[in-house]
Amino acid sequence: MQKHYLAFDLGASNGRAMVGTLEDGKITLEELHRFPNAPVAIHDGLFWNILGLFTELKTGLAKAVQKGIPLAGIGIDTWGVDYAFLDKQGFLVGNPRNYRDPRVDDVLPWTYQRVPREEIYRSTGIQIMPLNTIFQLSAAVRDGDCQLVTAEKLLFIPNLLTWLFTGNVSAEYTFATTSQLYDPFAKDWCWKLIDAIGVKRSLFPPIVPPGTIAGKPLPQIQRETKCAEDIPVILVGSHDTASAVAAVPAQAGTNWAYLSSGTWSLLGMELDAPLVTTESFAANYTNEGGVCGTIRFLKNIMGLWLIQECRNEWNRHGMNLGFGEIMEQAQAAAPFQAFVDPNDPSFVAPGNMPERIVEFCRRTGQTVPDGVGAIARCAFESLALRYRKAIEELEKLTGRKVDVLHIVGGGCKNTLLNQFTANASGRTVKAGPVEGTAFGNIVMQALATGAVKSLQEAREIIAASSEIETYQPQEMDAWDAAYQKSKPFLW
Repeated sequence: MQKHYLAFDLGASNGRAMVGTLEDGKITLEELHRFPNAPVAIHDGLFWNILGLFTELKTGLAKAVQKGIPLAGIGIDTWGVDYAFLDKQGFLVGNPRNYRDPRVDDVLPWTYQRVPREEIYRSTGIQIMPLNTIFQLSAAVRDGDCQLVTAEKLLFIPNLLTWLFTGNVSAEYTFATTSQLYDPFAKDWCWKLIDAIGVKRSLFPPIVPPGTIAGKPLPQIQRETKCAEDIPVILVGSHDTASAVAAVPAQAGTNWAYLSSGTWSLLGMELDAPLVTTESFAANYTNEGGVCGTIRFLKNIMGLWLIQECRNEWNRHGMNLGFGEIMEQAQAAAPFQAFVDPNDPSFVAPGNMPERIVEFCRRTGQTVPDGVGAIARCAFESLALRYRKAIEELEKLTGRKVDVLHIVGGGCKNTLLNQFTANASGRTVKAGPVEGTAFGNIVMQALATGAVKSLQEAREIIAASSEIETYQPQEMDAWDAAYQKSKPFLW
């Protein structure tokens, strides 16, 4: 019997409405609607157009209805850490800020005066990044943000969109953990951190696990989209990386790590319990909540943001480059000329990324890359070598071996970076599925409605439904030499 699920998958640059049809142990995907998701700059601030996104989601639902698809569920996942406030009347309090908003640029010292860095990590197991929710809220308190005066509830972005559809007020577990305000040992909000930064406790809604049915579409949604009144809206792994990791088509009993590859690169292992040690703190590894009681122990690396922003800058100057052409020029460029640290603070904000890469190489005394191919190759090689370091750190921190790296997400279409990653790491790389987040969203809906019985069964279904490309290491001596050469610059 066919089951149809609608997955809304919103990344930091675009969103999609995808229908997944589960039948005979396989899922087929159909994209119904795609739309851009760009931050909006207002004076010195950077915001999300949340009502515009809500409109796009309703359009996606309406398209499913128009095609006569009988939906067995709806789920929403988005990028991490961002939030909005509701007032006591249940209305939005202003526009939600973008995690790249400059108000967090200098907030760490202010926060550390109230609670030490080590205590923040020890209490949450989450790596220190200025964009985390704790630091966004710290900036709001420090700046006397008037939204805090009228705010009654804080909702993370996917839970806000779920509220707009159903009226449900909650914090889905996988997303709540990314805030750096969740205590994985107490399995509750970390109230001592919330108190320390000066935010009222009543803002924080109950935390609920992925697979929870939030409700059904509100009457006005039913009228507007003509959808059925009994469609369950399901809290999936609403942090997009949680959904992506749920879709890793790994075989049981194998030694594997994952790389969710897109604007960000999230490289890690799936654990049964948080790993919070002096060593994991020093290496800045994070323990985010996963689906089905798992922990995503991972490293955040800047990822293909470097290439996306380079392409934007080049095309602003009339070059009209596609990602395929950028890959071709990078492949033709000379190897191992220069390296950049993908997580260098100078690369965080939108802007002229080619010039920033050139400037990083110049100030570190390296050969300065010149032209599209040289700059792109520098970025791709640097990412691949940074992945190797992360894999080695994972093995050391967990005591577990990594034989296979599974790459999921849109970045796995980058065949050049996939091969570079196999070469740099010396591990087999399996790339796919491309639509990992949508697959993960859909299988959690299937789990919630009883159509799938376990996470491992879900992964077997995804493996049977996807094209997986395998890359074996090549030119390992040259990449080993490049790894040693890159160490002064990559970390």
